[in-house]
Amino acid sequence: MTGNTKKLAVSALLLAADVVLTRLLAVNTPLMKIGLGFTAIALCAMLYGPWWTMLVSALGDIIGSVLFPTGAYFPGFTLTAAVTGMIFGLCLYGERRSWVWPVLAAVLNCVLVSFLSNSAMIAFITGNSFDSMLATRAIQLTVMLPVQVAVLLWLSRSGFIRKTVDQMRR
Repeated sequence: MTGNTKKLAVSALLLAADVVLTRLLAVNTPLMKIGLGFTAIALCAMLYGPWWTMLVSALGDIIGSVLFPTGAYFPGFTLTAAVTGMIFGLCLYGERRSWVWPVLAAVLNCVLVSFLSNSAMIAFITGNSFDSMLATRAIQLTVMLPVQVAVLLWLSRSGFIRKTVDQMRR
């Protein structure tokens, strides 16, 4: 299998995992989403870096919206999904072995993307005030930040995951 074919095949699997973990195996309410969909995006980031992960994450949002709609499609969420891919790619790609990078990725993603940006998108769509969105979505931040930190630390520290990522990059 050539490098590009392997990259496409692995990315397709991670994209499918993202859709399943985000749309089917997550707890979705109108105000928050609690799940592990970010793990597939984090693995993609570890393998292929920020630009490719932005594409995979954005495609995952579009495909998930088409296959499992929870309302009308809104491109702002695709943009924030792409930003998540970029953040994870910048923080998790390469030889970054320090615990700082996974923690930074989780904090930036949870606070800037999920809490602030997605709250602004929801406020825009629903007509609710941004402040009320922040108040209600603070629960999601409280739950998801420690979950993302723990999972990203585990992924970045796991010998098996690191070995697999190193082998797949070849």
